[in-house]
Amino acid sequence: MAYLPCLPLISHYNGAVKSERRVSLRELARVFLRVGAVGFGGGVGMLALLRRAVVEEKRWVSDEQLSVAVAMGQMTPGPFVSNYAEYIGYELRGMKGMVVAVVALLAPCFILMLVLSFLYFRFGALEPVARLFAGVQPVVVGILAWATLYIGRANVRHWSGLLIAAAAAVALYFKVDVLLVTLGCGLFGILFSGAWRGSKPQATSLKPEAQEEKRETRRTKPEGRNESAEARSADSAIQNPESKIQNHLLSFSPVLGAAVGMAGPQAVARAAELALVFFKVGAILFGGGFSAIPFLQHEVVDLRHWLTVREFIDGVALGQMTPGPVAITATFIGYKVLGLPGALLATIGTFLPSFFMLWGLIHVYRRVKDHRLVKGFLAGVLPAIAGMLLSATVFISRTAIAGPAPALAALLTFVLLVRFRLDPVWLILGGAALGILQKW
Repeated sequence: MAYLPCLPLISHYNGAVKSERRVSLRELARVFLRVGAVGFGGGVGMLALLRRAVVEEKRWVSDEQLSVAVAMGQMTPGPFVSNYAEYIGYELRGMKGMVVAVVALLAPCFILMLVLSFLYFRFGALEPVARLFAGVQPVVVGILAWATLYIGRANVRHWSGLLIAAAAAVALYFKVDVLLVTLGCGLFGILFSGAWRGSKPQATSLKPEAQEEKRETRRTKPEGRNESAEARSADSAIQNPESKIQNHLLSFSPVLGAAVGMAGPQAVARAAELALVFFKVGAILFGGGFSAIPFLQHEVVDLRHWLTVREFIDGVALGQMTPGPVAITATFIGYKVLGLPGALLATIGTFLPSFFMLWGLIHVYRRVKDHRLVKGFLAGVLPAIAGMLLSATVFISRTAIAGPAPALAALLTFVLLVRFRLDPVWLILGGAALGILQKW
């Protein structure tokens, strides 16, 4: 059985976190703000921009670590891309990095959706936003095609990787749940890598020099300490995690209290009901933001009549037009129910459950990440990412490319990225400007 490589995907990165300096929270926030501000195309589209920022430009994480973020993000409920950001933030700066990354990623789309919600309920116009998004869509197609090519060349290096990537693309094309696709590709990775043949790691997986270094490290450690304990003590970000969670919960309480206070005492019951609805959405729904749409329609249109059917459809459209995850539609609904406090409650309620579930999953992964089955599973997720990007490219292009001008814009974007390595941010801004200036 052929072995499927699970080494970092771009050799000159060596799969290592940029360790010569500590990533500051300010720089972390700046990078994720930038991704969040131009992250059109949903979770998969934002994955391409996120990879460009943290793997290629900053080299904070490797492609292998990004694949772990993708796997965990799809195994926890809630929107995918916020889960990816939380994992990367935790790897770089612990719990503080986790909070900063997700808040910075969501801040641009939250603010934009808040402004659009105000304009919509005041004037009811979506045409300028629709034209802007029409200009951005073909550019997103070009970016996704470029990311598919680049990640595919790095990930798919054997027939087994090609098979996994093709299986992921076909499954997503036929609307198979993304969680099931991830799990299935991970099982393929275990099968093709031969990790299922035994439960103990092979001693030959380390070079002789590495084995000698590992034995020397063990001899020099104080008695009673092991490697995992040493690593945990070295990482100050995960010391006393329970107290850190309590501190961060307390930091949220002034925001929530201010939100309820702004709405007035008479709105407390409505605020609690609103928070409960969106907390349920964030806690039980897998499959990304689109999977929440029928649940939300049932809750806010059919049962509670907070929105009309027309308003709900327009809210979903705005969620797809704006950057960030589609689940930012929660901001629109919350604004309609309770204004700014409602928008805060709905947004926090949507993203908070997956935040804590992912935190727990990270600690489980750290205990088992060196197990051969886990490594084999991740070896299957790596080429699956290329397949997912290919499927997203085809899906979005069917809507975005409706004539010669959008097709030319997508092709030009692809060529500029491949040939000149331009920053996708400028291409997205250019597409938005063209969309406003003319109809496609």
